[in-house]
Amino acid sequence: METEGPVIFEGGLKASELHGRDGDLDIRGNLEIQGDINVSDGSLHVSGSLSAADVDVDRHLEVLGALTAARLQTGSRIAIHGQLKAESVEVGGSLEASEGADVDEIDVGGSVRITRQVNAESIDVGGSVVVGGGKVSDDIDVGGSFESTGPLEFNKIDVGGSVRLKGNSSGRSIDVGGVFDVSGNLKFEDIDVGGKVDIEGDAEGEDIDVGGVLQVKGNLTLSEGLEVGGRCRVEKVLSAGRVEIGGSLDADSVSVKDIEIGGAISTKNGVKAESIRIGDRGRVRGPLHADTIRVGERADVEAIYGRAVTLEERSRATLVHGVDVRIEPGCRVLGEVLYSGSLDADEDVLFSVSPKKVDVLPPEPS
Repeated sequence: METEGPVIFEGGLKASELHGRDGDLDIRGNLEIQGDINVSDGSLHVSGSLSAADVDVDRHLEVLGALTAARLQTGSRIAIHGQLKAESVEVGGSLEASEGADVDEIDVGGSVRITRQVNAESIDVGGSVVVGGGKVSDDIDVGGSFESTGPLEFNKIDVGGSVRLKGNSSGRSIDVGGVFDVSGNLKFEDIDVGGKVDIEGDAEGEDIDVGGVLQVKGNLTLSEGLEVGGRCRVEKVLSAGRVEIGGSLDADSVSVKDIEIGGAISTKNGVKAESIRIGDRGRVRGPLHADTIRVGERADVEAIYGRAVTLEERSRATLVHGVDVRIEPGCRVLGEVLYSGSLDADEDVLFSVSPKKVDVLPPEPS
């Protein structure tokens, strides 16, 4: 069937193909087309449901019911008020689906809003995306912002601006230029965020790299590394392999392999590691337990329990228990110094209590 100019069908329409040009088509019922729909220089409005092989509309497409097609393409806007099912959707402007969407590939130049769950292979959008949760098995690539209002299962998220996930979500890779916000638990492989990460539940993965601030209100468990340029706060337990914090770390307790802090550490139950490095002028509140502990110049720490301990120039400690202890000029130790191997201390080190060599160091406090 072919039409020219604006055409209204007062009722449903069935045909093998539908081609319209130079005007809008208004179908006031269901539209069932065995083959293709093509509307040149016009829009298509369907009051019922639409089914076709391919749909190509130059301007707007609006369907008040469900839409089923293999390929869906419009130049401006698609609005589907029922369930959307297609192999591919390509829109120059915006896509709105009031119900769920089952689409392999979504490619939109402007914005996408899918109120309920989405089931897709890939989402590629230039502007913003809002979905109601669901599953995206391949890549989510968004230039602006991405939001899921329900639990989401994904492979890779690559977003230039901000990402917000609501509910417990899981995926592989997360790359965000600005802010990453999760109101639930999160499982992942790696996170790379330029600005801020805020996770309200537990987080479990391999690697995290954050340029600014990381906050986790539950436990943070990493099989490999954590790198934060600014401030890191974990309200429960931080467990990881390598940890490097440029600013400050605040946690209930820390259990890692190697940790290096440029600024301050504050813990309730201490840091346990193989190696601990506190930067110059660093501040530590809470005990440090490690095989190797090095405290930078002019740093201020509390209790230290280690095998090889070094206090660099003008640093201060409350207590030191170690096998081999090196204390550089200008340091001050306010409490006891116990060592079972060797003590190498410069003459101008200030000890409030005389150091004591012991055969066996007392058990470290738990």
